[in-house]
Amino acid sequence: MDIEKLKLEAQNKALHIADVSGSALFNADCMDILPLIPDKSVNLIVIDPPYFEVKGDFDFIFESEKQYLEFIESVIVESKRVLKQDGSLFLYCSQEMGAYIDLILRKYFIIKNRLIWYRSGGISPRKKFKVSHEPLFYCVNDINNHTWNLDDIRVKSIYADKDKRLNPLGKSPDDVWCIPNLVGKKSEKVPHPTQKPLELCDRIIKCSTNQNDLILIPFAGSGSEFVSAINLNRKSIGIEKEKQYYDVAVRRASEYCH
Repeated sequence: MDIEKLKLEAQNKALHIADVSGSALFNADCMDILPLIPDKSVNLIVIDPPYFEVKGDFDFIFESEKQYLEFIESVIVESKRVLKQDGSLFLYCSQEMGAYIDLILRKYFIIKNRLIWYRSGGISPRKKFKVSHEPLFYCVNDINNHTWNLDDIRVKSIYADKDKRLNPLGKSPDDVWCIPNLVGKKSEKVPHPTQKPLELCDRIIKCSTNQNDLILIPFAGSGSEFVSAINLNRKSIGIEKEKQYYDVAVRRASEYCH
């Protein structure tokens, strides 16, 4: 699709628009920008929406679970429309909402994997087990025809040096992804309460897109997926409603371009 044309059409919808390395970041409500994107024009969609009453201020803007789930479904419906037939969609959610969102996704997509991001880190509670994972749905339109770059994400087996029958590049990652979060003083950390690590974003983008493909990020947040896309030579459309996080995303993306 034509990103320049989208920028022109979005001028009355977005408060700010940043052009970064041929990609675009919009400071806007995603439901104002999504309708401007043509049907079946996007190769990958990564949805990292507000969770329902979990952490950031943006998690507490919904009056009820019903309102929250209706909002999530509206984003999924628009995502279905703009995703190419051979495209993929990844969606994060809270443990509490996972079962409901699973049922919604099944109405529109084929769920290829129900992944777990095991993030660990942080302070452990004293009165219950520590919450240390987040659900991550991997969905496609066509289970027999979608981009799947296994060789780009293989992980080396512990038996690789002993068993010559194994692929020397490694095996497919398990459906539990053990990637540490950014709690603490990691150099990658920026001011955002639910920032995703670049390592996590890289795996998603590598496995499901090729160079110069187009990625849609309806909730850009701190800009992790946007930055990862730049690093991996993909184009992307990022949308972030909150100005403070939009500024963070623009700054990060600009730094990676220079």
